Amino acid sequence: MKKDYVPVDPSTGRLDEASFVERYWTENWKAQTGSPDASALARREEYLLMKPFLDRLPRGARILDGGCGLGEWTVFFGNLGFDVVGMDLSADMVAKLKTWLPGQCFVRGDIRQLDFDAASFDAYFSWGTFEHFESGLGACLEEARRVIKPGGWLFLSVPFQNRRHLRRDARALEQWDEEFDRETGYRRPQRFYQWRLTGPELQRELELHGFRTRVIAPIGKDAGVGRWLQSDIRLFQRGSQAYAAAVRLAMPFMPAGYISHMLFGAAERR
Repeated sequence: MKKDYVPVDPSTGRLDEASFVERYWTENWKAQTGSPDASALARREEYLLMKPFLDRLPRGARILDGGCGLGEWTVFFGNLGFDVVGMDLSADMVAKLKTWLPGQCFVRGDIRQLDFDAASFDAYFSWGTFEHFESGLGACLEEARRVIKPGGWLFLSVPFQNRRHLRRDARALEQWDEEFDRETGYRRPQRFYQWRLTGPELQRELELHGFRTRVIAPIGKDAGVGRWLQSDIRLFQRGSQAYAAAVRLAMPFMPAGYISHMLFGAAERR
């Protein structure tokens, strides 16, 4: 497992971890001004990997969306006939979602201390959330196991410590961390942001915390190619037509294990 850091201003650096995570994501989502768009999610890798397991659940099965963010996945699974609870640490985002989507269930909460009864969900999914606590994934996985029924399902995604990252991290720090200078140190204060995991590391975390791993798979290859173009090639401006064309051209030639941005995991609660 590898730590990533982000630059922060001094006031943000003094926040406790939960407050920092809440503020960080509230700021990231503040441009959202209306109901989330769930129309394209049926084609997403996460759903295609989940579907064989979800098909085993009864209609109306209860599902938790832990770290629901903009709420599009809560809406998507609600439209499929599941009883979905969307939960997020951002009080501001939850308040907006309740206004935009009064027919859906959204609550504020911390995935490390869930305010739900034991064995109260048939399934639980969480995209890019468990990795944001410096103590590791353990508290998130323990709470997930507590609220999932025996034989129920956990689906999650976490940042992938892919082979590109492994090669990069073996180089001298100043060769790949733009914030660091060998003589003067870090230009700005840094704070823990997330963990990145290899496939075996994600499997180990799941198994140690009471889950039977069914699938570990790299996803987000297009995002990984984009990051490679920005960080390693540095010839294309993100969002430009040239950048989009370069992503399309590179995709068929880049191995998923080398370049994919995230890891997907599906596991059964023992």
